[in-house]
Formats: sequence, C-alpha cells, structure tokens
Amino acid sequence: MPPGDEPRCPVDITLATLGGRWTPLVLREFLRRGQATYSELAAALPALSDKVLSDRLAQLTGAGVIERHRTPGWPPRVRYVLTSQGRALEPVVRSMWEWGTARRDTLG
Repeated sequence: MPPGDEPRCPVDITLATLGGRWTPLVLREFLRRGQATYSELAAALPALSDKVLSDRLAQLTGAGVIERHRTPGWPPRVRYVLTSQGRALEPVVRSMWEWGTARRDTLG
C-alpha cells in the first residue's frame, strides 16, 4: 500500500492485516502454537506454496502480528513468534471459526 493510503477505518485496518488468501489460517496456526518455524507451518498448511507462505509471513511480520527471530549458526534457524498484537486478534479469528462452523452446519 503506498504511503498515505493506509486505511483509517478500524474494519479496513483489520482487513488489511488479515488480507490475502491463507492469512487467517497462518494466523490460526500461530494462535494454536504461539511460535513456529517455517517447516512447522509448511507441514501444518500443506496446500500453501512456499511463495505464498513466505509472503504471508512477511505480511504478518510487517503488520506487527508476528516477529522473526534468527538464531546465528549454520544452518541459520528462524523462528516466528506471535506478538501481543497478534494475540489480540484471537477473538477475531475465534469469531470467524464460530461463524464458519454455524454456516457449515446449516449448509449440511
């Protein structure tokens, strides 16, 4: 998003953070685990391509929802950790889960 075009409406801000296919599911994994490696996320979400998972991790890191921690050494190890801002999205994701469950149940 170009500078100066950031959303001002609270709903738009939330949607911009969770925007993109798979983003809520990547966030769901962090809410379950608190932290994860790239490999753990790839195993939990096998339908995601490497590019999409990398893009979503960069998006969530840029939004302050997760932090990237790199451990020196060879090979370098990277762990992503949910932030307090990310944890604050738990009721949003929980509401999405509950709404989707009720919808699924009414569809048969």
